[in-house]
Amino acid sequence: MKKIIIVNGFPNSGKTELENLIAKYNYSIIRSSVDCVKEYAIKYFDWDGTKTEYWRRFLSQLKSMLVNEFDYMFLDLTKEVRKFYRDVNCEILMIDSREPEEIERFKNQFHAITLFVENNRCEKITSNESDANVKNYKYDYYIDNNGNLEDLEKLAIEFINKLK
Repeated sequence: MKKIIIVNGFPNSGKTELENLIAKYNYSIIRSSVDCVKEYAIKYFDWDGTKTEYWRRFLSQLKSMLVNEFDYMFLDLTKEVRKFYRDVNCEILMIDSREPEEIERFKNQFHAITLFVENNRCEKITSNESDANVKNYKYDYYIDNNGNLEDLEKLAIEFINKLK
């Protein structure tokens, strides 16, 4: 079973925790479309990794520029997808992505499925374009992460079984 999953949700909704739980049961790679943007921000702008409103907005704008001028995220993730298909042991590649246009492109180009992690307890950050539009897409799957960690693990296992 080789699956590429585009994962989205508001900040702190439990995306990373869900991905880690999925990876616990299936050899997986977890990437974000902003990994290369974060590396760039650390290297050239001395970003310390703190996700304040200022830095969320900055990263969103930097990503937008790198996408519009260089198609940087798509090229970076295309390399990751190639590695994923060469790795005979890896079953799942999960890619965090925020923007609806990017999600649609990844879905079509990589033959991926989409997943939204919903959590009513997290703050809905909308101060930047990337976070503001996370709900503006019709995802293939939704996971309601409003329970505890044990509940989320059960949902991760159910989701894996659906994929199979």
